[in-house]
This record gives sequence, structure tokens and C-alpha cells, in this order.
Amino acid sequence: MRSKLAMAVVGSCVAASAAWAGSQLEDTVSNCTGINCAAMAIRGVHQTNEPFVIQVFAAEGECLRLDVDSQTQDLALALVSPSANAIAGNDDREEGVDTRPLFFQDEMPATGWYTVVISYWDWAPTQAKFILKYGRYPAGNPNCAAVAAAASSQLVPPAGNPGKAQVPSSTPPSLEN
Repeated sequence: MRSKLAMAVVGSCVAASAAWAGSQLEDTVSNCTGINCAAMAIRGVHQTNEPFVIQVFAAEGECLRLDVDSQTQDLALALVSPSANAIAGNDDREEGVDTRPLFFQDEMPATGWYTVVISYWDWAPTQAKFILKYGRYPAGNPNCAAVAAAASSQLVPPAGNPGKAQVPSSTPPSLEN
């Protein structure tokens, strides 16, 4: 599933004719504690010839919640960090029970614009309509608390600097003999 989401992100970025990753949306930080309270509701459509790609803002240390509240087809969500060195995604919040994607993370790793791609969970070329709830909350807010039914992956930058080629410190064992 992770490779399908990565392919969707790459495909969306390559296929887009503009040099930006979609509309930029910024919600205000809310102290409310109800699930999706004060979240911005974004109505979206994904179809084969027009992928759904937007950018949302989040600050380092904040709770970010992206919740597909309703959908007409089974969708998946991918989130790319501002530096594009970390990708997180979610297909189903509860496998076989609830197919709506949900991403939440308490204490985002960096301040900036995060690219959100919502696409089909497989390669089926059908039109899908959905409502995405985008919310920003202070760290520790219940909107980013681990819920038993939620299967949210975390956005974690890789160790080291993945953008730079690394010279091996020694010859790999497979080439020694």
C-alpha cells in the first residue's frame, strides 16, 4: 500500500502542469477538544484526469489532523513533508470496517506547507467525491490522541541526509571476494 501511495504522489507531481502542488490552505490553531472541532471542511473531487492535490500549513510541535469525513469511493491519503524527505499515508482507519483515510500526528516535525494527495486506494479509474476535514491544534489535543480504531501513520524524517549520496566507509561484503 505504501508503494501505491508513493506512486500516486510521484505521478501527481509529474503529471501536473503547474509548478506548485495545488491550493494552499491555512487553518487557524484551535484549542477546542471535540473531534474535528473547528476543522476546515474541504469538499474535493478526484478523477482520473484531475488528481486532488493541496498544500496545508502546520507548525513544528502542533497537532495536525486530516480526516476524510465522507467519501463516495474507497480512497487513500498521502502526506509529504515540506522538505519532501518524509511521506506518510493512510488507506483505511480500520481495516475492513471503515475505509475512510485518517492522518493525525501530535507534534509535527517541521514548520511549513505539507502536500496532501487524496487518490483511489487502487488503480480503478472512477470519480470520487469526499469531504476532507483539516485541523490544527496545540500539542496534546484529543484530535491527535491515539484512538484504538484509527490507523494513522506518522510523518518521521529519515535519519541522516537522504538527499545526498553517501560514500560507503568500506567495501560491501558481497564484493570482497
